[in-house]
Amino acid sequence: MKLYLSSYRIPTPEAFFKLMGREPGNVTAALIPNAKDYYATRAKNFKSNDVSEYMQNLGISPTIVDLIDYDDPADIKHKLTQYDLVWVMGGNTFCLRHEMKRSGFDQIIKEVIQNGVVYGGDSAGAIVAGNSIRGIEYADEPEFAEEAHYDGLNLTPHFILPHTDSTMFGDAVEKARDMHRDDPTLITLTDTQALIIDGESEAIATGPLPYA
Repeated sequence: MKLYLSSYRIPTPEAFFKLMGREPGNVTAALIPNAKDYYATRAKNFKSNDVSEYMQNLGISPTIVDLIDYDDPADIKHKLTQYDLVWVMGGNTFCLRHEMKRSGFDQIIKEVIQNGVVYGGDSAGAIVAGNSIRGIEYADEPEFAEEAHYDGLNLTPHFILPHTDSTMFGDAVEKARDMHRDDPTLITLTDTQALIIDGESEAIATGPLPYA
């Protein structure tokens, strides 16, 4: 399995495309926007289109795949296998995790990436790939989701904690880090870092601050 997990977007494009095994301009992506479900529709669409434009500028061809439109795991599996990359956007981790469970995404994503599709995500999209999202309630409101789920997708055995150098999330991150201070699975990421997993190989890559 191949995963690219970051705090904010793709801070190390060269390492990203190396993981993909493809050149810029030759990568298709399913863009999952459901961490933005707590926004009004217009705002959610604006945020999704902003990420889509960012991807296009990197040489990725994105298609927005909203899990709200799916309620059959077989259908979402068929859809996702048409792409090289599943990229899961950041936002509210609990909104995202709920929709992953409701749609059946969480039932099929491991098989999808075992069959060669790369999983990528930033912030909430990175957190849910790990073993748990417990502690993220310090940063994200569980009540924004229809139902709060605290289990991760277990695509990696780690607990992923992004934004560890962010002033925006400072207090919340410190509380979550303190909760997991004795957890040997804890992986922390600054806003310039990405955890890159390629089969048994794992590395943290660091790039320039990727804010536009």
